[in-house]
Amino acid sequence: MNNIYLLEDPRKYEQYARFAHVGTWTEGGICRSCGQGTSRLTEPLQIEWEPDSDLVGDFSWCGYTVAVSDNVRKFFQTNGFECEFGKVEIMPPTDKSKKKRVSHPYRGPELHWVIPSEHIAIDEEDSGVTLQTDCPICNQKRYSFRREGLVIEKSAWNGSRMFRVSQFLKSGVIFLTEQGLKEILEQGFSNIGYRPAGYIR
Repeated sequence: MNNIYLLEDPRKYEQYARFAHVGTWTEGGICRSCGQGTSRLTEPLQIEWEPDSDLVGDFSWCGYTVAVSDNVRKFFQTNGFECEFGKVEIMPPTDKSKKKRVSHPYRGPELHWVIPSEHIAIDEEDSGVTLQTDCPICNQKRYSFRREGLVIEKSAWNGSRMFRVSQFLKSGVIFLTEQGLKEILEQGFSNIGYRPAGYIR
């Protein structure tokens, strides 16, 4: 059995800077039939630093969207992790908070948006995931979301150490195999969190 893990924000907000993504979005709107949004994030990922900390970690977060330092990018590329890297554009803050924040213009390490290139389907029944909407107008399917207890059949897994779950693509969640997580943690990168999410059987 090969365990899988969900990569997440460790929520060290007073220690490491976090961001809000403010663009860029593809054209789209709200489907009149199912009420789901039809736009999606695209390059450049435009981010605005949030108040609380002015220290940029190796991993920076907004929900499950993650931007990484050049050291992380080089490690992923050198070691063949299954991902691509999108351009990140730092936008000026729109509020006047007096709390600590990464300064603008930004002079910190170059950042890269991590976009897993592999999509792997879970066993919906054994994972306790259900199809909630299957819209004939926008052709989008929406599944119930779970962060744990996920089951992937070995026949559906292509050996990737990093991937997204096909049923959860809009969430942007990044999953790792046990081996992939081990390799990343051995590097000692900062501001990275994870949780057990299930297994490949």
